[in-house]
Amino acid sequence: MRVLRGGGVVRSYPIPTGHEARALVTAGRVAVVTQPKQGWDGFQLRVDDAATGQPVVRRTQAGRAERLYVVGDTLFVEYASAVAQIATRTLTQNLRVTGRAGTIDGWRVAENTRSLLFDSPNGAYSPYEPVRLNYFRFDLATGQVVSLAFAVPARPGCGLPEKDGTRGEVETYTAREIVATRHDRCGVFEARFDWVVGPSSRPVIRPRN
Repeated sequence: MRVLRGGGVVRSYPIPTGHEARALVTAGRVAVVTQPKQGWDGFQLRVDDAATGQPVVRRTQAGRAERLYVVGDTLFVEYASAVAQIATRTLTQNLRVTGRAGTIDGWRVAENTRSLLFDSPNGAYSPYEPVRLNYFRFDLATGQVVSLAFAVPARPGCGLPEKDGTRGEVETYTAREIVATRHDRCGVFEARFDWVVGPSSRPVIRPRN
């Protein structure tokens, strides 16, 4: 495999027979993920210095890599950790500070200039869960991961909130808000949560007309 930038070859890497590879060049680094074309034997991540070819990071991870991207100085590798591909996780690796690495139990759903929001396998992706909203916030400057747990409140006199995904009652995201659409006896409404502030913020409830 040859990694190109601006039409020129940056690095060449031998890929074992029966394997596939994904690569990107960013911030003076070459990141390459290799894995078997079929099966769940895991994948290997290598990060090299683009100028010298010297190794920076070597990691092996169980699961199957689906995509890789970079935000700021951090490389993210999104991967399926189970054959059913419903348990999606994200490997993180800082490209400048090699010891700053980890795994987030979820996948990216929103971002701003300071942080990324990751939905959790135990979070809002469920088509049936009306109340609990579980996420992780990744700080781009520090690499810190913060768990966020929100709850859609019941409106006074309207009964418990319910969720019907067939009617478009899902979660949407902006660079600052999680917007959960739900219904109760009084009708359809939105609960807006500020994921930048975190669980201490009070949700804004708006009727959906």
